[in-house]
Amino acid sequence: MVRAKARMALSGSSFMVSIIDRWSRLGDRANAPHSVRCSSHQRRHPMNVLLGVSGLIFVSAVTPGPNNIAVLRIAGEQGLKATAAAILGVVLGSLALLIVTQAGLDFVATRHEWLRGAITVGGVGYLLYIGASTIYRSVGTTEGTLAPARRPLSGAWSLFAFQFANPKAWVLILTAAAAARRSGRSPSDVLITLVALLTVIPITCLMGWALLGRALMRCVQDARRQAWLARAMGMLLIASAASLIAW
Repeated sequence: MVRAKARMALSGSSFMVSIIDRWSRLGDRANAPHSVRCSSHQRRHPMNVLLGVSGLIFVSAVTPGPNNIAVLRIAGEQGLKATAAAILGVVLGSLALLIVTQAGLDFVATRHEWLRGAITVGGVGYLLYIGASTIYRSVGTTEGTLAPARRPLSGAWSLFAFQFANPKAWVLILTAAAAARRSGRSPSDVLITLVALLTVIPITCLMGWALLGRALMRCVQDARRQAWLARAMGMLLIASAASLIAW
């Protein structure tokens, strides 16, 4: 079952790489002279590949997922300052995952089913815990704020480790790395480029989700409505855990 899931991730990654490659090829043909267009073996233009990879990372980072919902919840309950540690955990976890895949160590998780299963169980358990704890703290809330949540630092470490159990992160890293290699740059340049993109773009997108979470809590001034909003966030996290099980 774990190997089947790994093959699904790789097949999804290959499909996205083909889309980026086709997009960059169209850009090359539009910008190249006629004599160059006739060559079928020309190298993809680095700028076109860069734009394609940037778009992929942006779409993955801005669309709803476990990371976004977790940041949304933390911002709504604890404020924008508390989300800094959570966002740092997500970004550093993604960069660590990039280094693992670039070093070729990702085969360890695909060959050893127990390790991949343990990582997935840990990620699901983490989402279930914070989702259930959010709902629990919102029950019986009559004041203007929710009960105190866990420390942001512990949440940062949890989100860092969670990236290794997040299918969305695996597909993104594998796809971005494979597409970036087609630019013809050296491996060190590819790694530096990916590190920069996987740092700047996710931070910007996650900050947007944090602002959204804080704005929702400020718009809902009534304590009971805030409690119901917190329960909705908790249910979204539980649903994210269910999606990991189904993946």
